[in-house]
Parts: sequence; structure tokens; C-alpha cells
Amino acid sequence: MKSNDAGDFCMLYVEPADERTALLELISEQKKPVVIMLPAQSRLKVFQRPDDYGDLKHVKRQLDLPIVFVVSGNEHLRQLAWRNGFPAFVSIDALADSLTKGQLALSRQRTLARKTVPLKPPMPADERNVSTRRTVPLAPTPPLVEQISPKGASPAPTIDEYPTSHVSEEGSRRRRFPAALFIVSLLILVGAGVISYLSFFRVFTFAPAAAPVIRLVGHITFLSSEQLSENSSQGIDDEVQIELHSLASPAAGKSYYAWLLGDKNQAESKAILLGKLTVNQGNAYQLYTGDQQHTNLLEFTSRFVITEEDAAITPITPSPEYSAWGYYGEIPQTPDQLDSHHYSFLDHMRHLLASDPMLNDMELPGGLNNWFYRNTGKLLEWTVSARDRWEESKDLAFVRRQTLRTLVYLDGLSFVQQDLPPDVTLPDTSKLESVGLLDVNGQSQNPASYIGSIVYHLNGLLDAPGSTPDVRKNAAQIITAMNNVQGLLETMHADAKQIVAMTDAQLGQPAAFTLLNDLVDQANHAYVGELDPTSSEMREGVTWIHEHLQSLATLPVTQYIAGGSPPEIVPNNQNKTAFLNHL
Repeated sequence: MKSNDAGDFCMLYVEPADERTALLELISEQKKPVVIMLPAQSRLKVFQRPDDYGDLKHVKRQLDLPIVFVVSGNEHLRQLAWRNGFPAFVSIDALADSLTKGQLALSRQRTLARKTVPLKPPMPADERNVSTRRTVPLAPTPPLVEQISPKGASPAPTIDEYPTSHVSEEGSRRRRFPAALFIVSLLILVGAGVISYLSFFRVFTFAPAAAPVIRLVGHITFLSSEQLSENSSQGIDDEVQIELHSLASPAAGKSYYAWLLGDKNQAESKAILLGKLTVNQGNAYQLYTGDQQHTNLLEFTSRFVITEEDAAITPITPSPEYSAWGYYGEIPQTPDQLDSHHYSFLDHMRHLLASDPMLNDMELPGGLNNWFYRNTGKLLEWTVSARDRWEESKDLAFVRRQTLRTLVYLDGLSFVQQDLPPDVTLPDTSKLESVGLLDVNGQSQNPASYIGSIVYHLNGLLDAPGSTPDVRKNAAQIITAMNNVQGLLETMHADAKQIVAMTDAQLGQPAAFTLLNDLVDQANHAYVGELDPTSSEMREGVTWIHEHLQSLATLPVTQYIAGGSPPEIVPNNQNKTAFLNHL
């Protein structure tokens, strides 16, 4: 560990061999704001898990000093620091730029402890990701980017090419003039009829010479304050981080206002004002910290818009004039016709992060990710207490109760009986044990396990209309981690079944203590992850899964162009089929 007094603050350079205790002691001795530098590639012993930040928060409160991270080349660590309340930057230059612009002040204030995501520098134009592209195969022009419309208008489908013919020989043309004239006249009449038909059904308009290219200008991300309750979905997706770049400056006397909107198919929905945006050299970074009830915003909103309105009077609702709409984004909401439930991308997202109907029926609000994370944490709590009590006093009754609770959480109340000896009685149970972590009765068990349900909805995100390559990449990584966790929980399941089947005499033997130790190891690895001894790669656990599932709740924001989506010049598929049948 190296330190450097940089005048206004102290810089600490963390090295792979540094221990957490020594690092915290050094930080606790500082009298100036602390900047912690983490190397990009080296395998560190510290700041790899959420637990590492708990003691750091305590030191920060004691010192009453800002603590900031600089993490280059490791997005995961940077997000982990942000989510635990510590600002994190990609480089010293980025930190210095933030200080210069006044976005961060290294002074004694509590505002630095907000949970948010990292502030990234504006992306180069050639690296911006616009997720949906459609090409029009009529001319070698660049592809048009599909515009997101707040009214949900369908995008322009691909234009069909129609054959043409002509008569080349002058003599033949003279001889066949009456017949050719008749054919031309007939074609004109049919064409007029087609135009009238399409105009009647309002599915035909002419395309302009060129359609504008829609620019990606950033993202908004739903965050969780973790002010949780067992009886509501509060504290989950109750905050919004706005991160935008390349914005045009508002007109004189005007300001930008950011809003959350309801779903496109909602007859009535309330708009939520996220605040007036401050644009600095085209960039806007803002955290909306939610309301006093920590309401779950993702449960009833799915769209985002920035309006340009009077700077002196804060509007109570977004302007209905689309000309005032500057930037827009939404979570895809088109149902998947191949899915048996016709779930959309938004539906799968809400099941995971906001509200799952199966869990709601069991009075478990908040979505699958929430309870999967909390219940796996309980396994670690109970196995550690059972192992420690055996070692301290051999309180076998307590050890048996805690192991039974572990087995109930793994199986779920509906299926645990099949794993219990006939004479064993369960301790007091609650609704929290209604759903198991594992599918112990096959993949078709009902209710499905947390692991089975989460993997189902992750695959749903991959298949739903609107899924992007980034979503596919993130979902694939999460599913890999889920496979790792499942294997560890299955080992726990086998150990717990052995322990509950033991007599008191057997439970008092060293072999039982070995099983209890293994239970703790497997629970710890499932919860926080483990290092693969052969590859030195991290096998991610539930805490990593929890964070990365949360990070899926991100909306791309694009420039909005008044006038709706690009005009159609052929009917949509449904109307086109009806038209052809009519002919």
C-alpha cells in the first residue's frame, strides 16, 4: 500500500497483497479527503464484495471526510463502489474534471454518500449503440434508425420491390396501341382504387425523401435505496440515475425537465417529475432519490421523456405538444407472440425486479431478485450460527432447528416434507419459506423455485421483442452465475438432509461438525462467490447476481423528433394481409 499527500487530499494506492484491516487503519488516520486508487487487472483482497464497504462506511462516518474511488478498467468494481455510496471515477482526469465542473466537492458533506452509478464520459459518436435498425433495400443509402414514439406507433416496415415492364419496339407499340392503352388505363384505375382503399384505412402515407437518424444520448437507470419492507415493494427501484451527453442547449428562457411516464397501453397514468436538468457542456448527470415512501417506480412507469419548457415556472405535467419533447426512451413493451403468456420485455423485467404475480399471491412483494437475494443471505446467517453454537456449547437442539430452517428455504414449504425423517417436526414457519431456492421436485414443480423462475424470465428477456446485444451479453453472464449458485445450493441441500437425519448421538460427533463447516462454506460461496483455484477466475455469487439483475433496468435515451415515428408507405402486416385477401 502506497500513499501520497496531494495537498487538498490524500491518495492511497491499493496493492494486491493489502489486507482490509491495515487499509482501514491507514484511512482512519487521515485528516484530509481520501482518494482510493484501485488497479485495473490485479486480483485484490479488498473491495471485491459489498461486505468490504461496510467497515469503510463506518470509518467514513467517524472521520466525517469524503472518500472517493478511482478505478480504471474494471466497471464491476466501479459500480460496486457507487452502489455502496462512494463516488467512483474512471481516472484521475475524470475526478479532476468533476471537481472543476462542481459536480463533486471534496468537503465535509453527506451528499457524497448517495447510491448511484458511475459517471461515464461522453461516448464517441461511432461507439454509440442504437439498438434497433431497419434497412430499406431500395437504394444504397445508410440504414434508417427506428424512432421511438411516445404514442407507440409502429415502425416503418421494409418496402417491397415491384416489377416494371415496358414495350421496346416502336412498330409493335403502334400495332398494339389500343390494347396497351386499355392496359394502362386499367392499371391507373386499379392504382387509384388501391390508394383510396389504403387512405380509407389510414395505413398509407408517402415517405419523405430522407428520414432523420436518431442519436443515442445516454441512459437512465433504476436504482434501489434498499429501504426494504417485507410487506411492500418499497426501497426497490425507487431511485433513478440520469446520465446524458451531447445534449443541445435549451433555448433562451427555457429549461429541460425530466419525467417518468407510465406504459403506452395505460389509459391514465401519472407523470413523475424527476427534476429540472442542468446541462453542462452538453452533459447532464442527476440522481432522483424518490419519494418519502421509497415507492417502487418500475412497478408502474416504463418511459422517460425530457421536455423543453418555461424555465421560470415548473410544469406540473409534460407538455402535450410533441414539439416540446427533446429526448425520449422506453422499455420495450411489445408482447412476445411465441411466449405462452405473451409476456413483453417489460413484463419479464418487472417479474424480476418489481412485482411477480406468483410472489404477490403469497404476499411477497418486490419481485424475484429481491427475495432470492434475501433468502440466500438467510442461509449464511443460519448455517454460521448452527456451526458456532455446536462448537461453543454443542446445543444440538439449536443446531437441528437452524439446519431445518436451511432445508425449508432450499426446498420451499410445499416440498420439504419429502426430505424429512418421519418423526421430525418443522420449527415455526412463515410466508418467507413459501418458495424454495431449488427445483427439488423437477423443473415443472409448482410453485417454481427462485432459481427456476429467474432463469425463465432471463431467457424471456433474450427472446422478447426489443432485446439488445447488451442485454443478451449480461443475461448470459447472469445465467452462468446462476448455474454456479445452483450447484453450491445443491451441495448444501445434501449436507442439510444428512444432518437432520442424524440422531443426537451422531450429531454430537466430529463428523457432524465437518458437515456444518461445509454448509457454511457452501453458503458463503453461494452468497458472495468464490475464486476458482485452477483458473483464478471469480465464480460469481448471489450478491453479484443481485447487482447485475438490477443493472438490467436501464433505458436508452435518444433524440426525439416531433411528428411521430417514420411514416409508413405500406400497410402493417395485419392490414396488409387483409388487403391482399380483399383483392
